[in-house]
Order: sequence, then structure tokens, then C-alpha cells
Amino acid sequence: MKIRYSAGFGAFILIAAALVLGTSVLTGASINTFTGVILLVVGIGYMVRPLGELTATELTLFALFGPLKRQYPVATLRVADGKIYSEKKVRIPGWATNSADWRTLLERLQSRAG
Repeated sequence: MKIRYSAGFGAFILIAAALVLGTSVLTGASINTFTGVILLVVGIGYMVRPLGELTATELTLFALFGPLKRQYPVATLRVADGKIYSEKKVRIPGWATNSADWRTLLERLQSRAG
């Protein structure tokens, strides 16, 4: 199961990038141009790249850019108060996660725990 970022959050970042780049075009190239390009790249990343993937044996979380990933064996995962824990809290930004994917992930992890 793929865990996606929230499309609304990605769209918000893309709209902000368009506004910043639009004002940069009107006022001339400046640091705002660089900021707008960074926002554009991050917004596209949120729209096309998955946050993570749950398989039968492990939960893998991907970095937004680059090859970095964190892997957690499913057998060590538990859910408490709507948060996922391994030995420590698993750092998944619930506010930036697709809500349907987040609910499904929690349900699957709770059903495996018994």
C-alpha cells in the first residue's frame, strides 16, 4: 500500500509558488525568484512522490527528495492515540498525509496487532 502526501497541501504549495513567481516576474528577479522555484519543486514533489509504503513485512518512509529512506519492521509497530510507534515515535507528518491513506494505514497496523 502506498502512502501519499495530501493533494490539498501540495496544491497549496504550488499556488504559493505561482504567487511568489508571479510577483517576481512583476518586480524583477530577486531572492523571491529562488524562493518561488524552491516552492515549485517542493510542491511538485508532494504531488508525485509517495510518503511511504506499507508491505506485509515493513513500513518504509521515503525522503521527499533523494534516496534516503527509513524502514520499520511491521512486527515492531504499534498504534497508540492515533500515532505510530516502533521503539520511538515513527515520524510521519499526519497533517501532510492523505487522510484516506492515513486511516487505512492505522487500520492495517491495528488489525495486525490483534
